[in-house]
Amino acid sequence: MFTPSASPASHWWIEPQPPFPPLDSEIAADVVIVGGGISGITLAWTLIEHDAKVALLEAGPLAGAASARNAGFLMASPSEPYVEQIEFWGRPGARAMLETGRRNHERIRSIIQTLGIECDYRAAGSARLARDPDEAEALRASLPLLQADGFPMREMPVADAVPGDAASGFAAAFLMAEDGELDPVRFLHGVARAAEARGARIHAGSQVTAARWSNGEWEVTAGAGIARARALVLATNAYSPSLCPALTPLIVPRRGQMLSTAPLSRVIAPRPTYAHGGYQYWRQLPDSRLLIGGWRDLDLDGESGYETEPTPMIQGAIERGLLELVPEGVAIERRWAGTMGFARDGRPLVGWLDPTHHLALCAGFTGHGMGMAAACTRDLAELLSWKKAPGIITFDPGRFAELQHGRDGFVTLGVPAVR
Repeated sequence: MFTPSASPASHWWIEPQPPFPPLDSEIAADVVIVGGGISGITLAWTLIEHDAKVALLEAGPLAGAASARNAGFLMASPSEPYVEQIEFWGRPGARAMLETGRRNHERIRSIIQTLGIECDYRAAGSARLARDPDEAEALRASLPLLQADGFPMREMPVADAVPGDAASGFAAAFLMAEDGELDPVRFLHGVARAAEARGARIHAGSQVTAARWSNGEWEVTAGAGIARARALVLATNAYSPSLCPALTPLIVPRRGQMLSTAPLSRVIAPRPTYAHGGYQYWRQLPDSRLLIGGWRDLDLDGESGYETEPTPMIQGAIERGLLELVPEGVAIERRWAGTMGFARDGRPLVGWLDPTHHLALCAGFTGHGMGMAAACTRDLAELLSWKKAPGIITFDPGRFAELQHGRDGFVTLGVPAVR
């Protein structure tokens, strides 16, 4: 199982971050969460709000994997045109994805305001850019459907989304006015510190190697310690199959690469931007640095797996995209990559993996963890209390036949599950 480095190379780790100690003793909780990214941390806070005793175990630094290596977008809609989402998931399923994105943004904004977290949060909308006429027409065809489902998107001049000298590279531009952006590491560390202050046991550098159900509770081995709890949640996204091999055909790792520049002297991106179906994306920060990434569609096979080192091929493509936006050139300060967990049908797996043995899953966000996870974990907290959680019903892991027959038999993790 991959263990992230002590200091991820992404832009978000420029500033020193607070340490969280490794687990080195035996502890007890109501819920043990494995994974200290956006899913695990927001779930820990939500459970603390419910007065639960929580322990969170993270293999590397807290918020050190994909949650620290993304662009910090808060977008209601996935990157594909809505007409394509409807083809994938049907109208109710596509609408559920949008509703989750909206509730996610609302949840994150509420946490920021409640806890007073300084994380450069802004909500000025997002841009979607079409590279060719076919993509432009798919986005235009989506507009009335989005409007009817309560998510107005409008077309705008391309020059309002990119500098004039780059506008010729795009066929159309669209504005989603309700979207936002933030510094994901400042946000997540702020939430984690607040949860810790309320009694959560949060341990970084504590890789889970095994877990077993015994005498009505989970016994989780991590580092030099053991955590026991009535319920166990895997919030490990791309790394979930490492602990539960049954998930291997359902959640696969995909690498995403990015770079950041020195501050620019002009505005390149007024708002977070997706282009080319989400395969290209960029964002200009308050300090005028530009974050830009993607282009993995140029080497889909090569961008599969758990390797997190940037590659010359994709970095070169990102640089060409950067030159399109900034033809005068700009210094590149950092390069990095992260591993995302892609679900087989593009929708996250959130809910009970084995309700009999109180094992839940929150993973497979397909590149949209920042845009969906906080809403999902709010609902998952309800499910862990044996309440209904309609907001995540379409994300139930049991929708996959491979998991249905094993739902009452996952009693060991870290090795092939015993059924």
